[in-house]
Amino acid sequence: MSIALWLALVICSPGKIVNSQDNASPPDPVPKTNKDGPSLKFDFPAMLVGVAEYDEGPTGTTVFYFPKGVKAAVDVRGGAPGELNAAALQLSYERPQMQAVVFSGGSWYGLSAATGVANGIKELKNAKGDMDSIAGVVGAIIYDVGGRRFSRVTPDDKLGKAALLTAEPGWFPLGARGAGRFAMQGGYYLRGQGADKFANWAHSGQGAAFRTAGPTRIGVFTIVNALGAIVDRSGRVVRCNRNNADEVCPLISEKLKAFPPINTTTNSSGGPTGNTTITLVVTNQKLPFWALQRLAVQVHSSMSRAIQPFATAEDGDILYAVSTDEVDNPSLTPVDLGVMASELAWDAVLSSVPTIPAKPAALNVKSRADELRKFIGSYVFPGGGELSIVDAAGSLKAKFKGNGRIYFDTEKDYAITAKGNGLFVLESAARDVLKFEESGGQITGLTMNPGPWAIRAGLRR
Repeated sequence: MSIALWLALVICSPGKIVNSQDNASPPDPVPKTNKDGPSLKFDFPAMLVGVAEYDEGPTGTTVFYFPKGVKAAVDVRGGAPGELNAAALQLSYERPQMQAVVFSGGSWYGLSAATGVANGIKELKNAKGDMDSIAGVVGAIIYDVGGRRFSRVTPDDKLGKAALLTAEPGWFPLGARGAGRFAMQGGYYLRGQGADKFANWAHSGQGAAFRTAGPTRIGVFTIVNALGAIVDRSGRVVRCNRNNADEVCPLISEKLKAFPPINTTTNSSGGPTGNTTITLVVTNQKLPFWALQRLAVQVHSSMSRAIQPFATAEDGDILYAVSTDEVDNPSLTPVDLGVMASELAWDAVLSSVPTIPAKPAALNVKSRADELRKFIGSYVFPGGGELSIVDAAGSLKAKFKGNGRIYFDTEKDYAITAKGNGLFVLESAARDVLKFEESGGQITGLTMNPGPWAIRAGLRR
């Protein structure tokens, strides 16, 4: 998806909005640094991992911190990369010049999280009396704005620093966390326009895999926000629906045969595009720069098996390879190390596929018309889009005005079905979930898709 497809915003009509980000002076987003959810545990004490997220996005940042520094190389594959300091890794230096690798959402705006990490490292060094240290930091971003969310909250200096301060060894959260908080994949296979089509645009996230071979430790960490689809080792597409994890997806060979080239995704205007996979390969094995660079190329090339298509003109794919240069292992050649890391990269991509929240349970008793009336009103999303909930002969229906992103077709009527636990389902192909918010007996707003991809709207009075 090119950026041009998503940039249109509408201006909100006058009126008071209760507790919404669309106010003239929205509150500053608050970094979230919890360690809930699935994660990979591994043994690599020289690397610390930290994540921080803005629920107000949702979006996030993932930091890999190496206090003693690493030797580093880079391989840039995508046609629209967004990165910081990659050129410094193309000069064949044989010294450990980098202290951190930073991945963020927010497109080019998210690169400021990497400077936040650099400033955070400066403060840590200053506290230890090292006033002259210059932190080497590289970064890369994914495009997680546009059609998938209404908010324009993006990672910044504050979020990067928060992620650094939570960094610890041996832990990496999987799925919709950190920089992968609102990652998606498989957009190449969408045909046509309209919210029903976008129901097949699936969530992804961040993934990782790790193993040892004698004294050698090797890990791969990736954020998958690809134009292509994630494919398992049997050749089957892993996820092909935004809100349904139970759907059996086709083989990628079948999908490619069914979808001829669409010739409409080229971002002819230049600039950032809506797709990217960013990856880090890390090892403790001593490698000369040439071998580290070939490791980056070999592993990055292998990822075309796990993501199809891969490294298109509409992707910004970047892979960093780093070594702490701690151990010799003559029995593991650079080629064999690359093969091992390539298999781990596929595992990492597969582990990026997030868990989808459970479907709302059915109601035992149908809601009465008088019970539903309190939900009637207009709910305003960031950017000004407005969802009107109205009475429909004793039930509820919704109509969206403005830029509906991937969720709503403008001015189309949607039935809303009450489910258990106060949830409602929007009767569309995606079956997005609505949860109305209540305070003091009054409805104050709603959350669409409560969970990792929650999007808030405030009630207009």
